[in-house]
Amino acid sequence: AIQQATVAAWNAYATLTYGNDKNRRRTTGADVESKLLPFKFLNLGEMMTLGSDDATISTLGGMVELSGPAASWLRRWIYAVRMPTARQGLRAAVDGTGRKLAR
Repeated sequence: AIQQATVAAWNAYATLTYGNDKNRRRTTGADVESKLLPFKFLNLGEMMTLGSDDATISTLGGMVELSGPAASWLRRWIYAVRMPTARQGLRAAVDGTGRKLAR
């Protein structure tokens, strides 16, 4: 969903902006189609939690694999970094780290 967001937003904008409108010159479907961006999925790997202190991470086509408590910490930090805003990322990092340290 994060990867698709930018392309989906642009395609919605292009369709609404360049699509048929009674007050503007009519554009053909081909004109709108040429302004739409294709989506290309990039496999960034997999992360999976296996309980409160255990996780597994696989990325770069399986070249990097990590599991156990270290993967649990890394998974939480990756999750925080991927948040849409810095404030949300900081909140996720502090909340996740605080809960782990409290145990």
